[in-house]
Amino acid sequence: MNDESFYDVIILGSGAGGSLLAGILARSGKSVVMIDRSEHPRFAIGESSTPAADFILHSLATKYNLPELLPLTCFGEWKKKYPKILCGCKRGFSYFWHGAKKQFSPGENHQRELFVTANSSREQADTQWFRPDVDHFLVDVAVKHSAKLFQNAKQLAIQHLDEHNWSVTFLQQAVSEKVQGRFIIDATGASGVLLDSLNVPLVTEQLQTNSSALYGHWDHVAPTRKWLGNFDESCKEHPFPSDDSAVHHLFHDGWMWQLRFENGLTSLGFVSHGGFNEKIKAGTPEQAWACLLESKPSLAGLLSQAQLAPFPGHVYRSGRLQRLRACASGVDWAALPFSAGFIDPLHSTGIAHTLSGVEKLSRILFSESGQQQVDSLKQYSQCLIDEFRLIDLLVAGCYESLANFSLFTAWTMLYFAAATTYEKKYQQDRCDSPDFLCASEADFVELVHQLFADLRNLPKEQSREAKQAVENFILTMRKCLVPFNHVGLFEPEIPNMYRYTSAKKH
Repeated sequence: MNDESFYDVIILGSGAGGSLLAGILARSGKSVVMIDRSEHPRFAIGESSTPAADFILHSLATKYNLPELLPLTCFGEWKKKYPKILCGCKRGFSYFWHGAKKQFSPGENHQRELFVTANSSREQADTQWFRPDVDHFLVDVAVKHSAKLFQNAKQLAIQHLDEHNWSVTFLQQAVSEKVQGRFIIDATGASGVLLDSLNVPLVTEQLQTNSSALYGHWDHVAPTRKWLGNFDESCKEHPFPSDDSAVHHLFHDGWMWQLRFENGLTSLGFVSHGGFNEKIKAGTPEQAWACLLESKPSLAGLLSQAQLAPFPGHVYRSGRLQRLRACASGVDWAALPFSAGFIDPLHSTGIAHTLSGVEKLSRILFSESGQQQVDSLKQYSQCLIDEFRLIDLLVAGCYESLANFSLFTAWTMLYFAAATTYEKKYQQDRCDSPDFLCASEADFVELVHQLFADLRNLPKEQSREAKQAVENFILTMRKCLVPFNHVGLFEPEIPNMYRYTSAKKH
């Protein structure tokens, strides 16, 4: 075998996670090859970053001497350093509860709104990633640091010749190519190319969340501030402009995300709880989107002028979004989080979770060998599965609560408690990154399981007794979360308006 065709690490896929990992490994002296079945730039979903994602990316850029990544960790520096890489400003999360009504109104004391601030200013804000630009940038960084890239690779065939000896053959521009390597990583996302070749089973039926999505990119979407124009008094108390956030429009049967980029392009997607009805599943995805909007008249003012953006130029329709593999690593292989599983876009966990996986695998591949590496890879797999199971409950509880915004708001506090506790712990112990969203905190995980069981047992009718049961449950949640409440959850000065909840600082 030609030495130039034998690598320390083979990475299948060159999306954000695979390219970032390739750049880290190559920058630090490993020989790396990325093999991808398509090419850049390309459309990808999963655009909303978080403080946790910025913490991890900053740490990776610093530890592995990749200073070109540092501007991506906050909106102000990104805009200054890389104005041609499209992004959006994300100061936090905003929620507007439409319920089953034909028109939206904020209600008294913001009873149908929730704003949760993560950043004190636009300069320090998180970002919405325009993935075609960001993924292309990250793959270019990897190649600059000597990672090899094969794009448009067809007819992939993976062989495990023996321990620490993998072979991948494929066609590129009708020419047969073959590479071998000591370690192989699945970064192909939902395709799960390596995981399928290893017959790693799916255990998706064990998950509680069950949702599907219609999504794409649109031009001429009205800013939410304009849409909210009839409620000036309410908007004055918002802790940040609603368009500088991951916007959630909540309905009794699902929710729509709205992520705005700096040039006005907007990512929209409707996530249906329990799957779409037969009428929406029929016809083309574009027809399904039109049908969906007909059933949501409260969105008319927001989307009346919206037009599908030329790129990608169509609506995507998913089946069930959830998936989970039974295992995420072996002696000489591993899968990044997005290949091992996915829960739902509701809490914007995707980017941060991927970066957490990149961080853990980078440490394992650099600093460990022999049995220690084998043991760490086993732990990586188990931690990853535990993290997905926790995210599943945090999301499923929100769907269970969609009919009651007070209950929904209270359940989201579990996620914000997990996220801020994770951020705090991460800041305190950078040398040993904690498991994502406190998935290894036994007390917290047990609490979430118990509260989820209690949530499902709440009465669904609208009687006085049922309403009292919900109020008592919310009070119980508030008391139980005290050990994990570091940022004043449940206690905003203005109802449902949280002015700062993140530990973000570099």
